[in-house]
Amino acid sequence: MTNDLAKDKLSDLLETLSQRQFTGKLEVQALPVTWNLYFCLGRLVWIGGGAHGIRRWYRLLSQYCPQIPPKSIRPRLVDDSHSWKYQALTILVKQQKIQHEQAVGVIKSTIAEVLFDILQQEEKAPLTFICNFSDEQTVLDTSLIPIHPIQALSEAQQAWKTWRNAGLASVSPNMGAVIKQPEQLQQLASPQVYQTLVKLIDGKRSLRDVAVKVKQDELVLVRSLIPYIRKKVIVLTNIPDFRPPTTNATTSPKANHSTPEVYASNLEEHQAVAAEAFSSPVAACHSQLPITKPKIVRPLVAHVEDSLQERQLMQEILTGASYGFASIEDSMQALPLLLEHKPDLIFLDLVMPVANGYEICAQIRRISIFKDTPVIILTGNDGIVDRVRAKMVGATDFLAKPISEQKVLAALQKHLNLESLPPDAALANLSFQTST
Repeated sequence: MTNDLAKDKLSDLLETLSQRQFTGKLEVQALPVTWNLYFCLGRLVWIGGGAHGIRRWYRLLSQYCPQIPPKSIRPRLVDDSHSWKYQALTILVKQQKIQHEQAVGVIKSTIAEVLFDILQQEEKAPLTFICNFSDEQTVLDTSLIPIHPIQALSEAQQAWKTWRNAGLASVSPNMGAVIKQPEQLQQLASPQVYQTLVKLIDGKRSLRDVAVKVKQDELVLVRSLIPYIRKKVIVLTNIPDFRPPTTNATTSPKANHSTPEVYASNLEEHQAVAAEAFSSPVAACHSQLPITKPKIVRPLVAHVEDSLQERQLMQEILTGASYGFASIEDSMQALPLLLEHKPDLIFLDLVMPVANGYEICAQIRRISIFKDTPVIILTGNDGIVDRVRAKMVGATDFLAKPISEQKVLAALQKHLNLESLPPDAALANLSFQTST
């Protein structure tokens, strides 16, 4: 039984399906792309399809389950074309080939990526929804982790909002990148960064693929490439999905139902073979992590503020948008710490003990490396006299308190010119793995 819901929005529809404890498959269409959302009693079990269904599967399986060569997993004759990956995870857990937490990591990341893609597409054009109520083919085993669809959508909406606020609404993380002007790139980048980019930016990996390869957030990665993209040294392009694996036809359909080993029938012979496109183990698969020195994330934003509550709020806003954050409480230590971290933008509270914002701003402008760094004064008294005085000491702008996510991100977009950052500085915090 099907039901065409062409005029609904995704958020409204997921709320309805959750409340009605829907069991079955929801098809989301933005032709020629279709996504398939699988539900059981109103909970989201799995999402398949999309432009990069196989590429996503290989990447996330390699990321969360590095002991499993992705190409060793093949669908059975009886499997649904989009849900066989979930069924494979279920069987691999039962066979103790992977841990339950590893399967959960694949599922959560799959759902997060696909919902993000759907939200990005929904902003471009209306979507068509078709509900297929439960039948033998669409009901999945829910033993791994049934997820509340509204919670998953809320997290995806926040990720999409952050991406869009960064000015990347037209950029899909499924796009690939190609170096168009290698000579100019060699002039702009250090030899190490140039070699890294040449190995990674080959037009064969999506931005998501590269982000996993360098163990970095997708937004931070794309921001680091923006200076090169704006100079047309690197261009973004659409890339195809991988070819789907062939069906494992070594057993009959009846045997497939009772023989879970069919999923891993080639596993032992492939154990020593690394995945071709992705070979990055993920920390989430390990209970103990090595302690490493935190890396400075660029663009780095400093916040000089004596109020703990204000600093915490600013940190939440900035880190949530994938900006680096340097918090400075003591106004007397502001200059030494600013010199140490060399932020790309500075938020400066006006009223502080010992030294106020005007005095610190004037001192900042006397330092040559900060002569072009945006300095934004934060104040609860946004009057004309204060604005004039701020300009006299070299402040770039004023921001009225109380601060909010909308105000802060708008100020960053206005004043933080990513193209002006040193190219290597934007890439310095990435942990590249250039082995193939």
